[in-house]
Amino acid sequence: MYQHNFEALISDFQNWYSTHAAYGTVENRVSYVTRLHKWCHDSDLSLISVTMQDLANWLLTVGTSPSTRKNAADAIKVFYKWTVSTERMTSNPSKDLPTIRVPRGLPRPTPDRVLIHALEKAPRLRDVLMLMLASYGGLRAIEIAPLHTNDVHGDMLRITGKGGHIRYVPIHPLIQQLLDYFPTGFLFPSTKNITGHYLPASISQRLNDLLGPGWSGHTLRHYCATKFFAEYQDIHALQELLGHVQLSTTLIYTRVDNAHLKEQVQNLPPANGLERSLIRPRAHI
Repeated sequence: MYQHNFEALISDFQNWYSTHAAYGTVENRVSYVTRLHKWCHDSDLSLISVTMQDLANWLLTVGTSPSTRKNAADAIKVFYKWTVSTERMTSNPSKDLPTIRVPRGLPRPTPDRVLIHALEKAPRLRDVLMLMLASYGGLRAIEIAPLHTNDVHGDMLRITGKGGHIRYVPIHPLIQQLLDYFPTGFLFPSTKNITGHYLPASISQRLNDLLGPGWSGHTLRHYCATKFFAEYQDIHALQELLGHVQLSTTLIYTRVDNAHLKEQVQNLPPANGLERSLIRPRAHI
């Protein structure tokens, strides 16, 4: 039945996954399973009879970035584990896929000039608050979207993060000034959604539009993290601020940019007599 009725299959999977995963994570997983289904259809294969080699071939089509391929692999691993546990399949073709390791990159913070320009051109106070929550609160779009005035506890903000984890984030004085202008209710209300507030995708898109090409809500989060660490050098406090479960995720923000590294290397003092040794005449190059 499910071989010929993908809509029923993906609906059941989405409903199951929504019981314990965040909205954005569910959307991501469903998107990759849908892409796999289309690839299977175009390749005369079936979603529930693919082999591990078929899945490996598909992963090569989703992109060249290790992080993209890992994201896609994680999605289908969750999906096929579910199909086996619900007896829709007898074996899991994704079980033995190789682990895709993602190299740890450098932080990519939004430049000051880009943030300032976005704030200056923002037409609404809600746009300004959105930008500030990402850049001076380090919040993700999925954390900004459902914020309510009930989440404001004095000078702390109650945040529901990934996996439903709750943390309290100190409110920057500039953000506190903005919050004083907002009436009781959702900070980003929407009558179009059953939730009563903006969806995370809408927050992300709005931030993209305000910042311009190449910059996003995620680079604003990098902005907050790199500023914080440069000022305080407290990795555990930064981990708490960002809501990272693993400290290794936070460590990316301890890496310095090339310009700062260049300055440090070039200013290393030479040892006494080093320069004379370098220029001493030699017989050969």
